Amino acid sequence: MRASLLAASAALFLATGASATTAPTTAPAASTEKPIVVTGTSLRQTERNLKECLARHCPPNEDIDATLAHAENLFVAGDYKQARSTTLASIDRNSKYAKQYPVDVSDLYRANGRIAAHLGEGHDYEFSTAAMRRILSDSFGRKDTRVIGAELEVASMYAGIGRLDRAKQLYNEAERDAKAIGREDLAGVIRVRVAWLHELQGESWLTRQALEKIAEDQSPASRTARLTALVLLARLDRLENKPDKTDALLAELRTRPGKTPALLFSPRIESTSRMVDPEHQTMSQLTLMPTTNFDNTWVDIGFWVTPDGKVSDPEILRSRGDTGWAQPLLRSVAGRIYSPISDPDGTYRVERYTWTSLWEYDHTGTHMRMRSADGRIEFLDLTAEPQTASR
Repeated sequence: MRASLLAASAALFLATGASATTAPTTAPAASTEKPIVVTGTSLRQTERNLKECLARHCPPNEDIDATLAHAENLFVAGDYKQARSTTLASIDRNSKYAKQYPVDVSDLYRANGRIAAHLGEGHDYEFSTAAMRRILSDSFGRKDTRVIGAELEVASMYAGIGRLDRAKQLYNEAERDAKAIGREDLAGVIRVRVAWLHELQGESWLTRQALEKIAEDQSPASRTARLTALVLLARLDRLENKPDKTDALLAELRTRPGKTPALLFSPRIESTSRMVDPEHQTMSQLTLMPTTNFDNTWVDIGFWVTPDGKVSDPEILRSRGDTGWAQPLLRSVAGRIYSPISDPDGTYRVERYTWTSLWEYDHTGTHMRMRSADGRIEFLDLTAEPQTASR
């Protein structure tokens, strides 16, 4: 079992996606009054499964599977600290089996890193993500698609915490590795990510230049990269109130709608505090109020994506803590544009957003841990995809 805690966010790139959560989620009815209910294993059952596994001294891979199932249920229930304690305990038990079970142990570190990110534990997020990559690289070598995928995750992690130069370095290494094994398709997608780093640095003209070059390549191996570049170029135009490229892109995509919607455009999040926008990784310049509470503050946002790619009925399904920070986010979700999908009923999506801040150490002499003043939003897709959802 490999669930949402193992799946990368697809907010920026069509080439990535998230797999399904196993936790129960109930979606509100659509305008057609047709309810969708996604069921899964209960929190109590995953806890029992893990305890029984440990009691019979189950093999490391079974231990890790049971750990990840229970940690994800704890996460979805909002108990981030216990979810992290669960993965850390499993790391203590199973890290020594990295050579025998490299994929399983790397998955464990990956999940722990993602939980740490939502808790603002930046050092653990960085360490766990790097450990995930190192384990895979030691077992399979750098010229393996699993390792290249791990390199992309590490690069994305650095981009997310603002270390863009390090992210670019890792992306470039991953591109060279992809070319070395003849994966020009993967190399093209990596070039798109490098191009988008310019946008995160405020250099839109360089972003456009790089994306336009990628979009010109119509070779079969570059199809995904080209389409992703066109999506991002359309997104840049919409930010400047130029919808023509988006309209043309939607017209092209309507000729071959997919089963799962791909995000084409999301409005910037207008915040009243200094908050990181998960879509563009930018911050407003207003000062964050010192009374902001980053502990146990999250929302689950549910919404319909209609067959033509529009968002309908976005709402907060569940929350913990104050939700004032989420109102601009909710408006941004309402303004999204997705690629057309083949399901005439549309599809319902559920996404978890956590309002958090990285922990830092005071450098004035006390060496106390304190929250950074730079608030940030961490994201995880909780949507159950058709092939994995219980019926």
